Amino acid sequence: MEIAGQDATRPHPDLPPGLFFDTVEALLSGISVADASGTILYVNPAFEQITGYSASEVIGQNHSLLSNKKTPVRVYEDLWRTIGAGKIWQGRLLNRRKDGKPYLADLKVVPVSGEEGRGGYFLGIQRDASAEMNLEQSVATQKALIENIIDVAPVVMALLNEHGKVVIDNHAYKVLMADMGGREPAWEFLKAVADGDATSILVERREFDSVEIKIEVGRRLGPRWFTCSGLWIDVARPEIDSYYEPGTGRALLLVCLDVTARMRAFQQAKTSAIRALTAEIQQAQGMREVLQGAVYQLQGPINMLGAVGTMLDRQGNANPALAAAIRDVQQAGNETLAHLRDSVPQTVHEPVLPLNVNEVVREVMDFMVDRLLAEGVALSWLPTAVLPAISGRAGQLRTLVKVLIDNAVDAASEPGTGERAVVIETRRTEGGVEIAVSDSGPGVDPAIRAKMFEPFFSAWKRWRGRPGMGLAIAQNILTEHGGTIDVRNRPEGGCRIAIGLPCEDEAMITRGDGV
Repeated sequence: MEIAGQDATRPHPDLPPGLFFDTVEALLSGISVADASGTILYVNPAFEQITGYSASEVIGQNHSLLSNKKTPVRVYEDLWRTIGAGKIWQGRLLNRRKDGKPYLADLKVVPVSGEEGRGGYFLGIQRDASAEMNLEQSVATQKALIENIIDVAPVVMALLNEHGKVVIDNHAYKVLMADMGGREPAWEFLKAVADGDATSILVERREFDSVEIKIEVGRRLGPRWFTCSGLWIDVARPEIDSYYEPGTGRALLLVCLDVTARMRAFQQAKTSAIRALTAEIQQAQGMREVLQGAVYQLQGPINMLGAVGTMLDRQGNANPALAAAIRDVQQAGNETLAHLRDSVPQTVHEPVLPLNVNEVVREVMDFMVDRLLAEGVALSWLPTAVLPAISGRAGQLRTLVKVLIDNAVDAASEPGTGERAVVIETRRTEGGVEIAVSDSGPGVDPAIRAKMFEPFFSAWKRWRGRPGMGLAIAQNILTEHGGTIDVRNRPEGGCRIAIGLPCEDEAMITRGDGV
């Protein structure tokens, strides 16, 4: 490029002759000029300040005057090989000041061609990078220390910027991400905390503390429980244009404690307690039905004895001994009935509460896993995710569901049955909720359908000779909850029993003890 006929590589004629020299003298970078052998010919004041040598002490000396033995030989070899080829070398050398103290020189060596008939020169441009190196090492040390502390912390930690991108995470976070197949755990946490609307936490700068959540890690690992806290903190903006207006940005510090072991222990304890309570309720209900059934069965013959005694009296009591015997038997029978009535277990009055049907069914399935595995029955669970609440007694409804599942397992385990399968479904109906239990058994003979809910009745060949009380108990619980039951054979085989329960605002508990 030429300017006004001048060679652009030459100074403009209007520039003062000493301007370039004055400029070099004023530079804050150390400047030195050496000949082809490395002998120093010129240094500027900044060079003197960096090295501690005055110009008179170094001019005529070789640049090796500044060398430090700790600089590897290969570095010098690379330097001379590069500039000997006419190329610019740039790097760092560990040099030595006049007082013997080391300093780190950030150095650029530029080969410069001499005038005609004269050899080449080398222009050295250096700055003291010691403070910068100390700062870099200090930052790196602090960063490593912080990362090590964060990594060994028994919590999942992540720092999210304002846009929700994870900028810092710890080892526990990385392990969890691997377990989740690469999904971002932070977003799963935020969605669980905000009921699916993770972006609202970022937009509203919302904080939260010790929120217990459950996330699905994967089919193999199952669910995990965490106690999560989120805190918004100020962070410096890294953009260059914020130099004069630094300001701060906002970042979300997410800390999540894995409480899976504790929750699983709690769930196991809860399942055991529910199993014991359900068994107690079922046993008491069964005894109540048995004793009431026995009272009903005995009441008829005793009433007949009373009728015979009355008839004999009307006929003139021709046989006083027989009439007396009948009266004795009738009295003994009435006393026995009174004892039986007194022996009927009292109903435990559970509170009537709003209940989630899916949760009730899930609790029963949890403690029936052992029986299903022992019987080799495959269970399919097909719930409707969102259902209205119903009003009821939790223990009795668990007993009801257990009775239906037990009945389905018995049916699926009947001799001659092929596939052993039970399917449980929940769905919303008009005015209520339906729980349907289907089995792969032989189905229900229409001739016995009317007897299914009678005490002591059992149609299963496998349990021939043992009376059954299950469906009688189910019918009684449904009556108390204002529910309905529908039994029908499936076209593909097996039986489907569907029970209907009214919604919370429509539920009616028909017992006399009130709601």
